[in-house]
Amino acid sequence: MTETAKAEVWQDIIKDHLHKRKEEIELRAHIRDAMINYLQTVGETEDFELTYSQNAVVELNCKGDIFDLEQIGGFCDVFGLETVVNSRVVVENFQQDYTETGTNYLFQFKHIKEIKDEGDSDA
Repeated sequence: MTETAKAEVWQDIIKDHLHKRKEEIELRAHIRDAMINYLQTVGETEDFELTYSQNAVVELNCKGDIFDLEQIGGFCDVFGLETVVNSRVVVENFQQDYTETGTNYLFQFKHIKEIKDEGDSDA
């Protein structure tokens, strides 16, 4: 195979990779938007930040206690998630007389282990 032919093959592989990467980024953005829309609907607020990683891990950081357990359970059911970590932090400032509460959640796709196991069997 000539150097030119090798270069064309690798250029095609890189183009294919970039195309698939773009599709994956767009899909993740679509999933993230759906999750945000769902939470805004059930919580009727926008006072949170949501991150959806490429490994199907969701991080939800809320200012205050804006979602109850039923709403979080519904979110998990709709998107097939399970709670990995749930933390609540309360900061009291006595000098300025205010209390600030933050609630943080970390979710993962329920069937992530099954997907990993399926991938291992192909090897």
